[in-house]
Amino acid sequence: MRTLCRRASHSGISPSRASMLLRVATAMASAALVAAAAVPLSAQAQGDRSVEQIESGRMRMPSGAEVVYRIRLLPLTSFPALPAVVAAQLNERKCMVPQTYEARAPENVVHASLERKGSDDWAVLCSVNGLTTLYVFFQSQPAVPMALRHQRDSEWLGSEVVGEYGSAWGIARRGPSQMRGTKGVARGSFDHDGIDDAYVERSSTTHYYQDHSWIVIDNSN
Repeated sequence: MRTLCRRASHSGISPSRASMLLRVATAMASAALVAAAAVPLSAQAQGDRSVEQIESGRMRMPSGAEVVYRIRLLPLTSFPALPAVVAAQLNERKCMVPQTYEARAPENVVHASLERKGSDDWAVLCSVNGLTTLYVFFQSQPAVPMALRHQRDSEWLGSEVVGEYGSAWGIARRGPSQMRGTKGVARGSFDHDGIDDAYVERSSTTHYYQDHSWIVIDNSN
């Protein structure tokens, strides 16, 4: 600061004015650092997708509180059972697989019979640049994935420990027997799997393929 004040005196700026300018500059630099932290890592740099990455940022919750989140993104190599044609499609889209805050093992890649009874299909959450898409790959057309829906990685957050937030979007296989008790649906309607699409610990729906289209079932029923 003394150096700045000496230079200020030569330029006609008083030491008090120079001190104020220094405080303003420091505040602007701090604000820039905070703003940078609010940008998801995946948007800042496209690093090596062959290793785990952490997407971090700040999010304002419905309560109004601002929280810091960290979302783990796993490389496709964490899922060696994926068929080569499915992995190739995901690689082409630069996908990484987001993990929920509850994850203890690689998740959000589902192997199930989704098109019909006995079919060999896959569903995957694919995160790219802070946006996650739910893709489905039917055995009948594995190179033509269907995008069921998408949302920001930070749209659904949850926490097991206060102050440590992560993704709360999880998918899993939902078998026919789990869906047969659904209100408003005929008991014999389900003969293959669906996709459980969950906001962890809050709500979930099931995507079920029937008559060449997808229906969505509210699991709260």
